[in-house]
Amino acid sequence: MDSATRRLLTPREQWTPAQKRADKRAEDAAYAQGSIWYEQVLALLRAGDLAGAVQAITPSPGGPYVNQAVEAVARAQVQAGELLAAVATAQRLPYPDTKGEVIGAVVQVLVQRGDLAAAQWLAATVTGFRYVDVMKRIAEAQQQAGDTEAARRTLRQARERAEGFSEGDMKNGYFRSYYLSDLAKAQVQAGDVAGAIHTAQLITHQEEQGWALRAIAEGTPHRATDSASS
Repeated sequence: MDSATRRLLTPREQWTPAQKRADKRAEDAAYAQGSIWYEQVLALLRAGDLAGAVQAITPSPGGPYVNQAVEAVARAQVQAGELLAAVATAQRLPYPDTKGEVIGAVVQVLVQRGDLAAAQWLAATVTGFRYVDVMKRIAEAQQQAGDTEAARRTLRQARERAEGFSEGDMKNGYFRSYYLSDLAKAQVQAGDVAGAIHTAQLITHQEEQGWALRAIAEGTPHRATDSASS
């Protein structure tokens, strides 16, 4: 058994100083190599060689900077209008938040093109908190198109998903409240005061709930006759 394998099979707290130094050298080397590769991918993108950048990350070498490189290529594909390719590239991202940001950028292009059906279909594939952002964009487009009822339905769908977000720790609990507060404000803008109140009641973070309630209070007077259901 070589020294590297022996080190990996030994609990880290039992490593000798020499093993720890060897591990640090290996980690530093991996980061240096990953940084060089990432800069090469960025150089291809800056040169306008999108095909070359795609080839450079397929398959990716693994290790540090892979996620940054894949995200950079996916965003470049969005800018180039290669939406299907961008979605396929985004699927390689392991973090739901980053993946949702990229898919959200694709949804934004679809919304700008007026293809709301495709935007809604793609939005359904987004997981995690970014789903709320994506659905808000669709609701805004629906409202601008004069379909206020569709906008309200879209925001209610987003709230139903947000209700299931984890509150298992302070961070998740805060972000759940943040996105619910953001939804409540959007519902007020869509004239769905009753829906906004329902959403605000689900917020557990006191400050975020306060912001949502203030938005409702400010939006209620000129929509007092609105009786939209939640």
